[in-house]
Amino acid sequence: MSKKFASKPMSRRSFLRSAAVAGTVAASSGALAGIGVGKPKVAHAQDVTWAKEADVVVLGSGTGQMAAIRAAANGLSAIVLEKAPFAGGTTGISGGGIWVPNNYRMQELGIPDSREQAIEYMSHATFGQSTPELIEAYVDNVNLMVEFSRTLGIEWDILPYFQDYYPEFPGGVPEGRTLSPISTIEGASGGGALVRMLQAAGEELGVEYIFNTAAKRLVVNPDGEVIGVIAEQDGADFNVRALRGVVLATGGFDHNPEMVTHFLRGPIYYPSAVRGNTGDGHLMAMALGANLRNMNEIFGWPVFVDEEAGIGANALATELGKPGAIVVNTRGKRFFNEASAYDPATRSFYDYDNGTHTYENIPAYFIADAAYASRYTIAYRPPEDNPFVTKYDTLAELATALGIDGAALEETIARFNEYAAQGIDPDYHRGESAFDQLTGGDRTRTDIANPCLAPLTEGPYYTAKILPGSLGTCGGPQVNANAQVLNVWGEVIPNLYAVGNSSGNPMGGGYPGGGSTVGVGMTFGFIAANHMAEKA
Repeated sequence: MSKKFASKPMSRRSFLRSAAVAGTVAASSGALAGIGVGKPKVAHAQDVTWAKEADVVVLGSGTGQMAAIRAAANGLSAIVLEKAPFAGGTTGISGGGIWVPNNYRMQELGIPDSREQAIEYMSHATFGQSTPELIEAYVDNVNLMVEFSRTLGIEWDILPYFQDYYPEFPGGVPEGRTLSPISTIEGASGGGALVRMLQAAGEELGVEYIFNTAAKRLVVNPDGEVIGVIAEQDGADFNVRALRGVVLATGGFDHNPEMVTHFLRGPIYYPSAVRGNTGDGHLMAMALGANLRNMNEIFGWPVFVDEEAGIGANALATELGKPGAIVVNTRGKRFFNEASAYDPATRSFYDYDNGTHTYENIPAYFIADAAYASRYTIAYRPPEDNPFVTKYDTLAELATALGIDGAALEETIARFNEYAAQGIDPDYHRGESAFDQLTGGDRTRTDIANPCLAPLTEGPYYTAKILPGSLGTCGGPQVNANAQVLNVWGEVIPNLYAVGNSSGNPMGGGYPGGGSTVGVGMTFGFIAANHMAEKA
């Protein structure tokens, strides 16, 4: 999982001031600056000389690689354009897992699951922001995509944690749905291994990868069909013709400050997406009149902050949910279940106080006692001599130094300790969900009543600042079950496809389980390639 991609935090005042003009962002020249100031945002066929040609042109080399690879396996020619000097995008620094209901490993182990369960679960875990069409397309194709990946030599195993994030929802399954790639690349694992295995498979099938080449504008013919892309290579136009389709797989818009300001519901800090995720695909689709979905949403996770170095590290249930620690705001109050999945945890940071006109949970502070520090890590490092961590002898000293309400903090910890000793959390239900216990808790502990809960009783106390971050934005051009982009009237934009975080994808405003982001990108790339192969 990614840890250290810093971005300058956005002030609350700047966020609120700019929100007033959110409705005009699609037309703003600033937002479109990334695709060429002073140039037409859509190029026409008669004005273009082609440098390359392929049946399928994929923009982006993370999960989008699957579209090119499947196209090549279907007998089509394929080109991947990547603005970075190497393949992978954010997928390459991710855990590399994919969320796959009723997968082959579950069947081997006899873990019960079904299409109907998966659809029911997704209909709840996407929180009303997906559609039955997209949910069914995902469920019906994700296992086909996995089986195809296995023909490429990529095998998978069940990840022991980060499974269904809401296993108690109807259709939820506590274990089995998240698969992790088995690396065949020496020295690589997770997403880093996955993208290299995909690239090797693609090259073997004849996919052409072109790096240091940033897509800027789409090319259309007089009938409004997308027939190629104008990219930039070494400061000059590099035009690639697409005979059957262009696939937008350029990631989210995490590092486009204007889009973040105008579209998201609140500030994000230290997004872990790669720096190249500046909304390129979104802007190119918007220039053609694409409709949008879920642009206010992120795949969120909290981040520990080292302000001196200007870096963040993901703050997940695997550390926040261990016994002997809590998270509080500056009012000294807990505000979420620390052992819960990272996306719903991040939502809790955006409680807005209209009395003080602040997000009352930004910033927040992780606090652990000496017993925790003797057993566990903070920001994936030992607590001592840790740049993310400050140590204080007493809670009073900690509260004074960090500007936390000391009396409220003492009261919060006293209440937490009373119930933690009994193995319960009546305030936020920590440790009740199967997710909490499998991912956040320490199931090796036999000295406590709940693997996620233990009182904080021993100084010194260790603290780290926490802010809301993101793995990626998750809104984009509206797509149908074939991954085709739709315009504002619900009509298909011919020959244009979008996948993953470049699309308004099936995960809607939710995050059903570990691997949802990578899984949906690869699956809809697979779907798009099949659709293009079926064209006459």
